[in-house]
Amino acid sequence: LYCIQMSKTQASLNARISGKATAVPFTKMQGLGNDFVFVDERDLQSAVVSTGSALGTPVYAQLAKRVCDRQFGIGADGLIVVGAPERTDCQLGWLYFNADGSSSAMCGNGLRCLGYWAVHYQYVSQREFRVDTRVGSVPVTVTDEDHITTLIGKPVLSSAGIPVGGPPRDRVLKERVELAGHKYDITCVSVGNPHCILFDSGLTREEAARRAPLIQADPFFPEGVNLEFVEVADKTHADVFVWERGCGPTLACASGAAAVLVAGVLEGRLERTAKIRLPGGLLTVTWDQFSDRVLITGPARISYEGYFDVALYMGEGGNQ
Repeated sequence: LYCIQMSKTQASLNARISGKATAVPFTKMQGLGNDFVFVDERDLQSAVVSTGSALGTPVYAQLAKRVCDRQFGIGADGLIVVGAPERTDCQLGWLYFNADGSSSAMCGNGLRCLGYWAVHYQYVSQREFRVDTRVGSVPVTVTDEDHITTLIGKPVLSSAGIPVGGPPRDRVLKERVELAGHKYDITCVSVGNPHCILFDSGLTREEAARRAPLIQADPFFPEGVNLEFVEVADKTHADVFVWERGCGPTLACASGAAAVLVAGVLEGRLERTAKIRLPGGLLTVTWDQFSDRVLITGPARISYEGYFDVALYMGEGGNQ
């Protein structure tokens, strides 16, 4: 009886929220535990206008911080706003915001979730389509919820392109660098966002978690950095602990898995196709030697659907 009563109460609450002009329908999704709140930009714009606020990225960034808060909001690693593409060869566009309100050009797990979201809710008519991102037109292929492939693109290896400090150089490969008072051998790669990979660091996860925020804040990384602490099992398997820029420790980071594979190939530790195990599960990653592009295949899941009242997350009424 109690469960039935709660169900009726929740249904009444949903009806009240969904009928408000400031209500935004959302879908909570996760890829290997890396979780996101998805909204249609048209719904979000309509609700924001109803509050009397201006539209634009600053408002979305503010909302991301509050919606993604795990104590006072829905809770997620990122907010993904799906809208119309600017590129003519794309079917969808997106804006990606980390939980701290910062934006990223690329999020592989987010793209896989977007692929399944778009097919499931019929935003696209085919299972192969392109997404307009800040790193270009990205193809996504949805076979089923366990096999979604995204083409991350060509890795950037130059110090200026990543970016990292020091003199200009073509690669940052197995460099001995002092970061936040400790010396590390690092390889750095950008796959739409900067990554620093540390193989066989000898650190426990607890030690890595203590040092990661200090490493990320080091001036050597002018735009911050995603950190991957890697243990290689063999040339086709590696285990990774990720400390993500703007999020902290995450169960999975697909762009991080891509960066790990590239760094592993460059250091002679991994083959061009390998299984990358993250705390949330496995991804299959390939760095194609002919196209120089990285492909990632893995799962995505819908966790739940609902509405949030955008007025609760804006202005003085929002959580702080």
